[in-house]
Amino acid sequence: MKGKKRFLMVGFLALAVVAFVSATAVVAADEVTITGTVTEEGIMTDEGELYGLADNDQGQELMELADKKVEVKGTVEESEGKKVITVTSYEVLE
Repeated sequence: MKGKKRFLMVGFLALAVVAFVSATAVVAADEVTITGTVTEEGIMTDEGELYGLADNDQGQELMELADKKVEVKGTVEESEGKKVITVTSYEVLE
């Protein structure tokens, strides 16, 4: 009987870990809006944070708007301390 209880407890804990990791992935995929200036490296926000641009159509278009202030919407991934935004839409601000 002890073996079955232990097995059920380990199974429950494993399920809880999977649920926690899955919830974290969903949160990371939320769309964000950032405002900043286009640089050679990506988007430099007014707060001094640098976001690299993912290699998609909108990201490539933005790279051609050097020194323009923009509002960008997209999803952010962080890898090795660098933030990269996959742009879903953007607007050039005046």
